[in-house]
Amino acid sequence: MSTRPILVASAVRKRDAGFTLLEMSIVLLIMGLLLGSVIRPMGSRILERQRSETLHQLVTIREALIGYAAVSHRLPCPIITAAAGAQSISDSCNVAHGYVPAALLGITGHYDTDGLLVDSWGAPIQYHVSLSDADNDGLPDFTSAHEMRDVSMQLLSPEFQVCDTAVCNQLRANRLPAVLVSTGAKQSGSSDEAENQNSNNTFVSRDLDLVGTDQFDDIVLWLSGNILYTRLLQAQVLP
Repeated sequence: MSTRPILVASAVRKRDAGFTLLEMSIVLLIMGLLLGSVIRPMGSRILERQRSETLHQLVTIREALIGYAAVSHRLPCPIITAAAGAQSISDSCNVAHGYVPAALLGITGHYDTDGLLVDSWGAPIQYHVSLSDADNDGLPDFTSAHEMRDVSMQLLSPEFQVCDTAVCNQLRANRLPAVLVSTGAKQSGSSDEAENQNSNNTFVSRDLDLVGTDQFDDIVLWLSGNILYTRLLQAQVLP
């Protein structure tokens, strides 16, 4: 009895098995490419939504700051931890750099274990307020009750500024009473992001950049002196 048909059949099965593995590899490759093309846009949409939500959060905080100033005749003091929040209730304070006094402002949102209001990525939202003292009376003009009125709008000179880079090639805004900062999804360690962490009077705001060594995803929103004064004039807090 000849074994040739059996050998031929065996060879065919091996070829079929080989083609099947190759086809499976191609299918897996195509699936991987398709999944990658879906996951990347999905990640971008999630990031876009998080940034939009955080920006809205900062706008709400800014409005709350203006409302607080209209009622209390001053801007609130930043807090360092929830335990330090009581300092914002006094008539004056000398803390320029910290976090949003959310409980004092009546702002809802998510909080960390220290009781600090956080952004979409779970990081505390920074709040910086000017401690300028134009009349040199020892009372900060923007965080002391009635001091803005007593000093007068013409003399008020808040010291904060926002630039396009850490070396300030282009000035975005200056003479700002307050600045809010979200540190974004990640810390790149770039000089521009570091400028928003060093507790000085200069901040950086520029477009989102997630490529290279100079990445930047901070979200910076500021309170203009002109807007604050106009709103306080409307509330008859300023003459």
